[in-house]
Parts: sequence; C-alpha cells; structure tokens
Amino acid sequence: MKRLTISMCVILSLAYTAYARDKNQIRIQAQFFRLMGNVPSKTFIDEDIWTTEETPEEFKGKVFVFRRGWFQLGKDKLEFKKGNCFWKNKKLSMDPHQVVELPEDQIRQIFSPDFVMEEHSKRAITIESKQPIQYFEKRKDGLFELKNVKLPTGLTLEIEAKEEEDKGYIVLADMIMTIRSVERRKKIEGVNLSVGYPILGEQKYVFFFRVRPGKDYGILIRPERGEGALLIRLRASSTASGTFSKSNAKDEDKQKTTPTKILSGYPYQFAPLSLMAIHSRRKNFAEC
Repeated sequence: MKRLTISMCVILSLAYTAYARDKNQIRIQAQFFRLMGNVPSKTFIDEDIWTTEETPEEFKGKVFVFRRGWFQLGKDKLEFKKGNCFWKNKKLSMDPHQVVELPEDQIRQIFSPDFVMEEHSKRAITIESKQPIQYFEKRKDGLFELKNVKLPTGLTLEIEAKEEEDKGYIVLADMIMTIRSVERRKKIEGVNLSVGYPILGEQKYVFFFRVRPGKDYGILIRPERGEGALLIRLRASSTASGTFSKSNAKDEDKQKTTPTKILSGYPYQFAPLSLMAIHSRRKNFAEC
C-alpha cells in the first residue's frame, strides 16, 4: 500500500510538471531604435548566443547580436551591461508607453512591442506608417510639384520561442523580421537628386539564437548602402525561469486580446538594408 501511494505521488508529480510545462508563458519585450549617421560604438559577445554554425562570410560586418556594448551619443553613452541597458548610467525603462528622452539628431525610438505568448506558439506583430511619403513630380510646364503618397512601409516581427530549462536559456528558434521601406526613387529627367516617386523594397532577417531569461541583448543591423543603422534591444522572460513578473507585465487576458496589427506613428524611414537570412556566428569581440 505504501509503495502504491509513493507511485501515485510520482505519477501526479510528473503529470503536474508536464501540465505546468505546457502552460509556460514567455514574455517578449523589445525596443527598436534608428541610429542616425555613423554613431561610434563597440559590441562584445562573451557567451554562445547563436544556436547554429558559422555565419556565411558575406554576412559578417553587417549584423551583430551582443550582450555587452556601448553607443556614443554626444557626451553620453547608451550601454548594454550587467544584463540591462543604461542611458546616462541609469536603467532605461522598457515601458512601451513611456517616452525615452534621447538625442533625436542621433537616435530615435521607433516602437516598443511588449507581449506574452505560450511556449512553442508563434506570435506576429506589425507596425505600419501613418505618415505619407513626399516626392516631386515634373509637370508639363516644366515646374515641379510636391506630392504625398501613402505606402505600406513598416516592420513585421514574428517570433517562436521555447525554453531549455536545463541549460538556462530561452531559444528564439525562428525569429523573423521583415522591413518594408523606400529602397529607391524613380528618376526624374534632368534631375540628379533622388526625389522622384518612392519605390518600396522588402528585406527579411531570420535569426536563430538563445538568450538568458530576463537579460537584455542587442541586435545591430548596419545597411549595405547609406548611413545609420537599426538597433534592437531585446529581452525574453518566462514563468518557468521565475523571471516573468505579473507586477511589471501587462494583464495576461489583455495581452491575448491585443490585435496583432499595431498602427502607430512611424515617421522614420530605414536606410536600405540588404536581403539576408542570418544564421550563426560566435565571436569573442566585434567592433562596429
């Protein structure tokens, strides 16, 4: 009878563990920044972040995923260190409703997604531009007329996450980021400036890497042409790891009813970025 009781306790314990595992909630928080011009910076990798093998040679020098790094913005620094992000030596809030005061001539915050998903599920969010794009059109009388056009520029982020509790990681096995931006302009006869009708391009990035729960990571994407870059601050936390806190997260039911398409002011255009799938790389030091 005693052996039977122990066996039943083991079975119930295993069943409860499996149930809890299925209900593991993962919270994804991110901040997207547009770096204006060539901002001095350095990034460091001191752990295995990528889950696959070496990055193809053509991708090197274009995309950096890092835990530690800094970006010089005037006299102050935006720093990734100690698992967090700091501005003027103070922790930078990840509250999507809080405006971060940064020097807009050097860096601009685009948007801050914050959502909860069940482990092994997929989630996608989209941000679109409300601001029309301006261009010049040459009239029959030879003069130029300034016009506006609304185009579906913006960004889509798709994430599928799972947790490796025994290794202490949350794995972003399939994080896809798609950017739709003005890639070039129609040429106007007799005009050397790029001010004609805007033509959209689409760039897709596929990431496969692992992160420590509750810690901040940076993703820096440099354009193949032009200046500036896209900087992403990313944090993943979970109920299984104990890093997911109801006190600093949105109500779970509200999260589930939040529409996947998010319309907001998106006044900044990305510089053209090359189409690529990011695979894997481990590098002890990367200077950008």
